[in-house]
Amino acid sequence: MSQLGLEALLKPKSIAVIGASQKVGRAGHLMMKNLLAGGFSGAILPVNPNYSAVCGVMAYPNIAALPIVPDLAILCTHARHLAQLLDELGKKGCRSCIILSASPEHFSALVAQASRWNMRLLGPNSLGLIAPHQGLNASFSPVPVAQGNVAFIAQSTAVANTILDWAQQRKIGFSWFIALGNGIDIDSDDLLDFLARDTKTHAILIALEHLNDARRFVSAARSASRNKPIVMFKSGRSRAARLLVGSEETFDGTWDAAIQRAGMLRVYDSHELFSAVESLSHMRHFNGESLFIVSNGVAPAALALDALEERQGTLLQLSPATAQRLRERLPDNIPVTNPLDLKDDATTQLYLDVTAILLDSPEAEAIMVIHAPSAVSPATECAEQLAKLYTQHPRAKYKTLLTNWCGEYSSQGARTLFSQARIPTWRTPEGTVTAFMHRVAYHRNQKQLRETPARLAAQPLGRTDVRKYLQQQVASGLSWIQGADFARVLAGYGFLQAEQVVAGVQEPDRQRIRIVVQHDPLFGPIILVGEPSEMWHEDRQAVTSLLPLNMALANHLIAQGIHQQKMFRRWTIQSEAIYQLSQILVQLSDLIIDCPEINTCQLDLFVSKRTPLLLIDGKLSLQTFQGDSEDRLAIRPYPQKYEQWVRLKDGRKAMFRPILPEDEPQLLAFIGQVTKEDLYYRYFSEINEFTHDDLANMTQIDYDREMAFVAVIQENGIDTIIGVTRAISDSDNIDAEFSILVRSDLKRLGLGRMLLEKMVSYTRDHGLQKLNGITMPNNTGMIALAKQLGFSCKNSVEDGIVTLRLALESPRENSHS
Repeated sequence: MSQLGLEALLKPKSIAVIGASQKVGRAGHLMMKNLLAGGFSGAILPVNPNYSAVCGVMAYPNIAALPIVPDLAILCTHARHLAQLLDELGKKGCRSCIILSASPEHFSALVAQASRWNMRLLGPNSLGLIAPHQGLNASFSPVPVAQGNVAFIAQSTAVANTILDWAQQRKIGFSWFIALGNGIDIDSDDLLDFLARDTKTHAILIALEHLNDARRFVSAARSASRNKPIVMFKSGRSRAARLLVGSEETFDGTWDAAIQRAGMLRVYDSHELFSAVESLSHMRHFNGESLFIVSNGVAPAALALDALEERQGTLLQLSPATAQRLRERLPDNIPVTNPLDLKDDATTQLYLDVTAILLDSPEAEAIMVIHAPSAVSPATECAEQLAKLYTQHPRAKYKTLLTNWCGEYSSQGARTLFSQARIPTWRTPEGTVTAFMHRVAYHRNQKQLRETPARLAAQPLGRTDVRKYLQQQVASGLSWIQGADFARVLAGYGFLQAEQVVAGVQEPDRQRIRIVVQHDPLFGPIILVGEPSEMWHEDRQAVTSLLPLNMALANHLIAQGIHQQKMFRRWTIQSEAIYQLSQILVQLSDLIIDCPEINTCQLDLFVSKRTPLLLIDGKLSLQTFQGDSEDRLAIRPYPQKYEQWVRLKDGRKAMFRPILPEDEPQLLAFIGQVTKEDLYYRYFSEINEFTHDDLANMTQIDYDREMAFVAVIQENGIDTIIGVTRAISDSDNIDAEFSILVRSDLKRLGLGRMLLEKMVSYTRDHGLQKLNGITMPNNTGMIALAKQLGFSCKNSVEDGIVTLRLALESPRENSHS
């Protein structure tokens, strides 16, 4: 996540090539040729004692002789010299390096030198870096790369070269093309944080084979995917393939769960990878999940329809008004259907008229136009007219147009025209539908990421005793808990039904469900749900999720299991049973998070149409645990340790606690009781309405990167939010920007001061160095409070703001001051 040194790497003003060479075929020669051919405007500094110049550029005998400190150094030398060269570059003041080649035995020495000099490393074994908008080609690739709006991150050099070659042929550009190699320092999470803020990048594509740090990756991906589409290509779906790439212990369903949880979209093969690049390059507004298909032949339309049904897509139902407009334009022998077959004698004008009607309609948000080679409607002419219609249509920004110009030779010009007009185009109907369903899946993942979960009933008090009990059992040498003891553990977490039934009993209206929790070496505890059998195969029989779970995530997991036919295949489960099963999943998630001594857990349940869920059998395996229990999770759970009761000046008790996704309704009600003036002080603009997405971003936070504390009191027996303070840290956990808002009718109760004191204490304990905020000059109450707590206040007359800053001492430093 660290952004230190990334500017020097990704936006250098000067580059030193260590080992630059005049010999054709050497890495140092190819790197110099690419840097010069790319049009880089900064200083290029070849370093080689054997040459006075390389490729016409004056060379220097060694690093010490360089006339300036390079922002970036590219090391094209033998691996045995790398550590010494990094030491010399560090002394010189260089802040970033690309290492083209090194073997694993050198990695630790390279990391040590980089750490010593606060230098960032890309690689080793990296193809390099290409930044077309800067004219920078610091890579091995001889392929020129055009400017575009998609950033590509890859580990594999083979995948990177393949994509570059394909993109050149399709005239697709990139904003960034970055090859990680082994990623011993700079990894995908660092780059996601950078690219999320990059204005040239509208979408991100990642091709990974392995991860170094799951927590950092998921955190960065969750943050970036809220702003930009992220598509991930992950090889190694089978066990043999996972063994080949070195990640055999994490089965593929866990990768699916992590990618989905981060709000990204996954593609599964190289064909889908190419399709995703095409789709992302021309991404426009996308909202609808139903498709309308127009074709000049039955056969290609049928292929599209088969692909759509295979991927569980839906066809658009036209409104009567739109259907009537089409009926008036179409010949009598063409029925108004979806897919709409215009027949093989369809003219260009008929294509245009039908497409215009669909663009005019409010319901047709995604339109797929298929064109098979035709003498009546020449491919290039039809494409040119259609592109003109779409780009000039007033509703184009609200519509998705996908084009499939079939064939090869006769359609090349048409596809080029579409690419130039930034309209996505594919060679086959199946490829077009695949791209559409990618967008649907991404839209659904984003929707799930922002879904407000239902609030569970109050947690039972018995859960506080469960971990003590489990620790006692581990201390006594017990490694398993089952039977009545297992049922008592579950009861401590409020399971609705903890008594056991006879396993052999079978009834037509009962469905047996297995829930398994196990530890994944990369992503930590995972939960699997499916139907049990004598041979339980997690890859095939269960759906998977990372922990922690809430009710929305649990509901989604069950829906996914039903959709994939891994559970409830014999009858439709009732909504009450879904709620009960979701509740069990959430309670089990809480149990595993609170009790790291649990290594594995298995529950077999009967789900019945008529009676509550019944436990058939279950067991826990135990192990000794030391350390921070949250460190084993890929997603940081709700930090319960920060809950605190306080007493307000009017005598009422308030709970200060971290915000929860379930707080969205209460947060909206709270904002409704804040005056427009106070909201203006907080947001620096008049906000008439807070959307669901706005509130989801405020409540569904990543506790690693952001913290929000709410003050909650009981009013008329209901939990009511009366104040919020929030701090968002930078990626390096150095600075955080804070804000605070108190219900307008509850000022002068000391609430604002206590909330801000809590945030100061939290950010200090979290290792941050500075806490910053801004307010308006006439917000005198906030300025006075900040001064009382030690903030410096700087009034900027030109900007009309007051900047608040507090230097945070660590608790240890503070104790000695």
